[in-house]
Amino acid sequence: MTTRLSRAVSGVALAATVAAGALPALMLAPANADELTGTSLSIRTVKTAVSPGESTAITGVLLIEGTGGESGHTVTLEAKPAGTDEFVPVAEDVTGDHGGVRVTVTPDTTTRYRWHYLGDEATRPSISGTARVVVRTPDHPATRLNTTLSIRLTHAFVDPDGTTAIRGRLAVRRVPIAGRWVILLSKTSDSESWAFEKAKRTNRLGRVGFRVGPDEPTAYRLVFLGTPLLQPARSAVVRVGVRPTVTIAAAPTVINPGESTTVSGTATTWDGTPVAGAPVQLLARRVGSRDRLEVIGTGTTGLDGSVAITHSPLRSQYYRLRVLHTEGVPAGISPRVRVDVRAATSLSIRGRATVDDYAVSGVLRGGGGVLPHRLVTLMALAPGGSEWVAADSARTGVRGQVKFRQPLAAGTSYRLSFAGGPRLAPSTSGTVVQ
Repeated sequence: MTTRLSRAVSGVALAATVAAGALPALMLAPANADELTGTSLSIRTVKTAVSPGESTAITGVLLIEGTGGESGHTVTLEAKPAGTDEFVPVAEDVTGDHGGVRVTVTPDTTTRYRWHYLGDEATRPSISGTARVVVRTPDHPATRLNTTLSIRLTHAFVDPDGTTAIRGRLAVRRVPIAGRWVILLSKTSDSESWAFEKAKRTNRLGRVGFRVGPDEPTAYRLVFLGTPLLQPARSAVVRVGVRPTVTIAAAPTVINPGESTTVSGTATTWDGTPVAGAPVQLLARRVGSRDRLEVIGTGTTGLDGSVAITHSPLRSQYYRLRVLHTEGVPAGISPRVRVDVRAATSLSIRGRATVDDYAVSGVLRGGGGVLPHRLVTLMALAPGGSEWVAADSARTGVRGQVKFRQPLAAGTSYRLSFAGGPRLAPSTSGTVVQ
């Protein structure tokens, strides 16, 4: 089958600018190589010679000792144009049911190809022989134009699951080169060889861009494979780090005025290692405000990477935890968590005896005004008693007022109680005695 570079791997030729040691072709043998199953790779070309602009397919078969061909293994196609010393990855394919792989290429110059299987936890790496594709080109100038390929990063660090942009520009003496394929290569810290990532054509300004989201610290480089008239080029190497994963939680998430909440979280590196001994800032911003986050508390992560900071907000807040940079670990920040502070409420009370009964009334206020249609409970305490009991309940009117009538009982005490709600704090009035 055909990979992402089908009808796209153009100019598969790398100049001497990809120097010895820059793109090592072989991985070091793993420590448990004797325990891995052996593999073998074959290679063939559909056409051994093509005209300029013509394509051909490079095929191969990955065989695993004892089982034959298997599907699901990723194999890299590498290319080396005539006159250079190094192979460079230019495409990938995944083996089919019988271990077969296939990539369509459109070389600009005569090029040698080979398949490279990096191995896995159960099988050994292997490299095929080489297959040569001759490009029948007319005579061209002996000296090709020198090209330059720049590279830059939008951000040197990415958040977990985040991305950053890698941009480059291909030019000849500052004149942009449009419509040429540029390949993005990557290499992690535990890899001995560069891996193929993506390929794109330059735009009319000679620019090309890729978006990457590495799961671990990764180095990147851009490669232009050249044409009969243009020298190949490679960019410098840029490195993208991964910020630590910072979690956050708050308990409780709804509090009354004057109460506290505890904001806690953990910090771990990309491979799950706790970030211990790192300074942490608790950032806060009032809900509904457009102000910047402010530092309202500090802490230090423990051996397990955890931290907990307590705060007593006056109003509802958004919180985030920011873990500061430590040696070998970049700074990181958590998502936000919201803690709601209920609005304070107040209940007034008034008692008045009439000929037939005792009238208890009050007004419920909160949030800067009266609170209509809220349930208020009348609590009563019998003379000489010690336990308040609910005597009656009613909802406040449109002006926040509530009124109860009780039988005459000298010495009985009354007070009003509001249980609160999702956004309103509970409150209790003073006491009146009949």
